[in-house]
Amino acid sequence: MEPGTRSSLLGELVAGAVCLLVVVALLAAVAIGVWAAVRRSAARPKIVPQPPDAVWAARPHPGEVWWAYVAYEDGSGGKVRPCLVIRTHADHVEALKITSQDKSHRRDHIEIPQTSAWDPRAEYDSFLDLSAPFWVWDDDLRRRAGTVHPWVMAQVYRSHQCGWVVPPTVVSG
Repeated sequence: MEPGTRSSLLGELVAGAVCLLVVVALLAAVAIGVWAAVRRSAARPKIVPQPPDAVWAARPHPGEVWWAYVAYEDGSGGKVRPCLVIRTHADHVEALKITSQDKSHRRDHIEIPQTSAWDPRAEYDSFLDLSAPFWVWDDDLRRRAGTVHPWVMAQVYRSHQCGWVVPPTVVSG
């Protein structure tokens, strides 16, 4: 055996072992990442297009206008105002605010045609604020007013995922 060959061979073996360890570590990291992503997605609520059962079917539906008590943003109180349900949960809904103030100059608001169909006192069409869904607890829902024009819901679907928010099943392991 030539001098230096043995140390050269040993160096190559060590380098190969280090490379193998790096590859195994990378594969383990990828496997753990995939496992964690699957667990997270399994633990998330699912949004479905139809009520999952008769109990859910009795709850407010996405696309319905409800009169509800809505707190002021500054926390100084609130008032009963119309809102559009976009997602229905087991004990609350997510909704968008409706205002009678002219917001035609705002890109985050759309006009609601035929407002008088669900609000007979309305003299003008109202505007829907697409920017910020908010929670309305069941106790704050006062009464169903009606539904919005299908064109309005088409615009809402472009900005928001709508439907019935079904709790996740328990993931074991």
